[in-house]
Amino acid sequence: MSENNRILAIPARERIRQRQDETRARILRDAARLFVVKGFANVSVEDLISASEIARSSFYRFFANREDVLTSIIRPVFQSGIDKLGTIDETDPDAILPGILNTYLDLWQEGPDAVRLSTRTGGVHFELFKDIHMTFARRITALLETLAAAGRLRNQSADYTARLIARTAVPVLEVYSADPRCDVLFQESMRGFLLRG
Repeated sequence: MSENNRILAIPARERIRQRQDETRARILRDAARLFVVKGFANVSVEDLISASEIARSSFYRFFANREDVLTSIIRPVFQSGIDKLGTIDETDPDAILPGILNTYLDLWQEGPDAVRLSTRTGGVHFELFKDIHMTFARRITALLETLAAAGRLRNQSADYTARLIARTAVPVLEVYSADPRCDVLFQESMRGFLLRG
């Protein structure tokens, strides 16, 4: 079947939905990049429309405003992280930190700009995703309690360690992101920083 015949075999309604999904994904991808490079406060709806090369009506078909775009970028990062953290065996101290760090690696692979944005957005805009961020942070802290109880954490505190991970994981990923050994270097660096010798 030729490419044209294959495309025509897809019902029109499905083709329209696919195009809409692609347009929405492009807006989110381009917006995440712009928000990271210029800062959320310095990006207008016009900038988002221009970067995605869409009509104003297309933008407003998917999003009410810039805050809606920001929320649509960041909330899925934390939801995906919560889902991934839920698969970690909390009874196995040897699996906990690698599981948390693999969660960051997976999120980074899914969308580095979205992850960067999730760690750089604060102030009044933090309220847009504070609830899901707090759920993510509490889950990490709860996992780290097992390591603290086992005396494995360098600072002996699940709370301190969770806060250190939140503040250092993304910058460490940025340092190693172009290296083919990124996964290994990230895991080794973070373990050295957080665990007792």
